[in-house]
Amino acid sequence: MVEEGPWLSDEKRREIGELVCKGAESVGYKGLATFEFLRDANGEFYFLEVNPRVQVEHTVTELITGYNLVELGIRVAQGEELPLSQADISWRGHAIQCRLNAEDPKEFVPSPGRLWDCHFPSGFGIRCDTHAHPGYEMPGCFDSLLAKLLTWGHDREDAIRRMRTALDETQITGVQHLIPLHRRIMDENDFLNRDITIQYIENHQDLLG
Repeated sequence: MVEEGPWLSDEKRREIGELVCKGAESVGYKGLATFEFLRDANGEFYFLEVNPRVQVEHTVTELITGYNLVELGIRVAQGEELPLSQADISWRGHAIQCRLNAEDPKEFVPSPGRLWDCHFPSGFGIRCDTHAHPGYEMPGCFDSLLAKLLTWGHDREDAIRRMRTALDETQITGVQHLIPLHRRIMDENDFLNRDITIQYIENHQDLLG
């Protein structure tokens, strides 16, 4: 539901990056892909899976690096060489993405229906990727993702403040959605203190209202 970055130290990111490159080279892979890992409480990483495609979270990387991953993926797929090296990549600020799914914010059951109205924020540090518009019929048989709302800030606190405002300015009527849940998460102490695990929602049932 919520993605953000950067999160790792430069040393750990470099370590994992080297492993990812070795893994891709070992199978002869060339193209856009995402290697996923899980990290335990001791900071150790464990390989999870590889997705040989663009991921929903790619927008976070784009905001903090300034590079269009979709464009780069297409250029590599048509036989071009990457026009940059790893040394050209630097991290700038912090980015947060909230998935605005058309779902019941308590049970996470899809909420199909017609959007009677919708308005998404814009401005400096705000990005919203969506296909939604007033009158759009949200189907019940496909992915419930309605929009990806992102904010960029000079640091994590700045990005969170901007996300609070962006969520408050977003209007969606006609279907249930996760905006109320996201808004509560942005004020929750463990989230603010970076004390987050894959059991975050299970351990914070009060957020479900």
